[in-house]
Amino acid sequence: MTHKEIETIHKEICNSILSKHLKMAFDKLTLLASLLQIGEWMDKKEELETTYKYMLQYVTEGVSDPEQTKIYNQLRFSTIELADRIKDLLMTKDSANYVYAQKRIQKQNRFPVEKEIMAEMTTYNENMSMASLIEESMNKKDQIQNFSVEHEKMQAVLFNHFWLTDKYSAEDMELLKLIFTSEEIQFADKCIIVSAITISLMRDFDENKFNILLDVYNDNDEQVSQRALAGFILCSYWHNSRMKLYTKLMQRVELFVQQQGITDNIRIIIIQFIKSMETEKITKKIKEEFIPEIAKISPLLQDKIKLDDLMKDENSLFDKNPDWQDLFDKSGVTDKVQEFAELQQSGADVYMSTFSSMKSYPFFYDMCNWFIPFYNHSTVVNFFNENKKSPILQVFMNSQFLCNSDKYSLLFSLMQMPQQYKDMMMQSINVESEQLEEIQNNRELTTPSKKRELISNQYIQDIYRFFKLHPRKSDFVDPFHTQLNLHNLSFFNELVDHEKILRTIGENYFKQDHYEESAKIFEQLLKTDTSNIELYQKIGYSYQRLGDYKKAISFYEKAETLKTDNLWNLRKIAFCYRSIKETELALIYYQRAEKMAPEDLSIQLAIGHCFLEQKRYNDALQVFFKIEYLKPGNEKVWRPIAWCSFVEGKFDQAEKYYNKIDDKNLHDWLNLGHVELCKQKRNNAIECYKKSFSLMNKDVKKFLDIYNEDIPTLVKNGIKEDDIPILLDKVQYEQENEADI
Repeated sequence: MTHKEIETIHKEICNSILSKHLKMAFDKLTLLASLLQIGEWMDKKEELETTYKYMLQYVTEGVSDPEQTKIYNQLRFSTIELADRIKDLLMTKDSANYVYAQKRIQKQNRFPVEKEIMAEMTTYNENMSMASLIEESMNKKDQIQNFSVEHEKMQAVLFNHFWLTDKYSAEDMELLKLIFTSEEIQFADKCIIVSAITISLMRDFDENKFNILLDVYNDNDEQVSQRALAGFILCSYWHNSRMKLYTKLMQRVELFVQQQGITDNIRIIIIQFIKSMETEKITKKIKEEFIPEIAKISPLLQDKIKLDDLMKDENSLFDKNPDWQDLFDKSGVTDKVQEFAELQQSGADVYMSTFSSMKSYPFFYDMCNWFIPFYNHSTVVNFFNENKKSPILQVFMNSQFLCNSDKYSLLFSLMQMPQQYKDMMMQSINVESEQLEEIQNNRELTTPSKKRELISNQYIQDIYRFFKLHPRKSDFVDPFHTQLNLHNLSFFNELVDHEKILRTIGENYFKQDHYEESAKIFEQLLKTDTSNIELYQKIGYSYQRLGDYKKAISFYEKAETLKTDNLWNLRKIAFCYRSIKETELALIYYQRAEKMAPEDLSIQLAIGHCFLEQKRYNDALQVFFKIEYLKPGNEKVWRPIAWCSFVEGKFDQAEKYYNKIDDKNLHDWLNLGHVELCKQKRNNAIECYKKSFSLMNKDVKKFLDIYNEDIPTLVKNGIKEDDIPILLDKVQYEQENEADI
């Protein structure tokens, strides 16, 4: 049986247990247990099933047992735990999956005893401090390097152990307690272990792992506590249904979410996860819009800037040339840069595209290094020693907008640069370091809430990169592959009574165009705020963007009853009615809007289109001429004026307006051909048809399909129906003749 088949059966067992279909679960479990070919596991399954059959018998006979619920829940708990164990044994045995291949390697390696681990980890800082007191020498550098390397080996050992262990033993829990309560162990070590617990818990449910994350949230270091909370929320969502089986755990969670300040922290992390859903869209936007826009301008800038001249006067680097700005403004680059900056400030992941190709360094071969904070790692220390006069390390350390793995990627890229380019970059960073420091000290960025937000944002970006960029990513279940509706967590139900939190989450979904989610949240808020006009409008808009115009109308109209004659609301209702071809109703609302904003030409244009769709061509013409009068040269009305004039037999007028259009499309040429045909200028008509035919890439079927729609109008305006096929054949013959020449 394949890895995927085992995973599928295990999932089916869990779902059956959670939905209280134990017979189905036992049948599937029998299949899995038989694959082990070890009687012990089948015996355990049989023991549980026998207990369940006795229970069924008692229930059938009407025997009252006060312990029935307790026994039943214990059966469900024990069965799902047994399924976990059997699945793990089967997978570890021969699965090619990266995780289980690593588990087999792990079994062959000796795990240090508790005393060894604590001794190495607690003495690391002391050793580094002692080494720093030594006078500058090769020996000093070697000592520091050796201490760092040995410590990093222990980090990897601990990470792998806690990542690969499915169920934590009493010994594991004791070791973790010692690590997280020790003041001598640095924050980076704790951060790495928290990440290992999180990744492990994503794979296999373990009550102990949840308890550790809850414990660690109270750590004094915010980097550690925010990681623990982010991991807890993500894993709670992943195991939302299963958690309900664990009474003690749920009781603890209920107490946990009552802590002071926890609601704001949960809100921050949930919003950061919501923002991560936009990463792929932002990456695509950067590749398709930002970079091409900047690339377009670069040849012009080369001439404008004259790099050789610039380098003659260093001070010129700080002067802004008006010609450049003008060039940027004309190109649209300024707008793109501004948009990029706004995305960055909002916490969006704008660097994924930049660093996605920079995760192939050997550093990332170790799993733990995907989650390690940017601190005095041996690589960092070495780079710093080589570039003592540069503030680059401090810049890296303090950067609020780069996640940890991206900082390491950038550092490795710098290390591989030729020295001349490295020096240029160092010079640039030196120049900008004071400005960067000023930004970092910005009051808004140094508030406790903002600090927590930045920490969690960086960490969630690290998690995102791991699941999206790890070479064996297909062997991990990617939590970002599906919609992360974290506000639906069972433990969060008590918190969502706080309107502010739920409203913030809804607004974030709304801003990021996740309208299905925003509609659901706003509708939930309506239950306690039935007179909130803005909520009705935003729900209506959400459904409008989803294409559910009837539902959108129902909410827009509710907003209208609460406050009549809201211009925005009237236009939205009109638009939705027009979208479902209810033009009579659309006109009613557009005309109400017109009274409120008679000078708004877009409303006039919409009214004209409604008349056009109703085939009230003279009424439409009156509106379109009014628009042209109010705004001469408005090209938007030329096409509808020309078409309505043609349909009404006003051929000179139609010809005039079609000829005003400079950039004619295939429909313009076709319609002008109709006009010329009705004016008995058949040769002119054929020339127009030929141009339309060419713009359709000489697709005969497409040309005829479009043309046939207009035949009734042509016949109405005096064209013999029998002449039309002949004329169309003439068009095709002439096109072929021209192609042969």
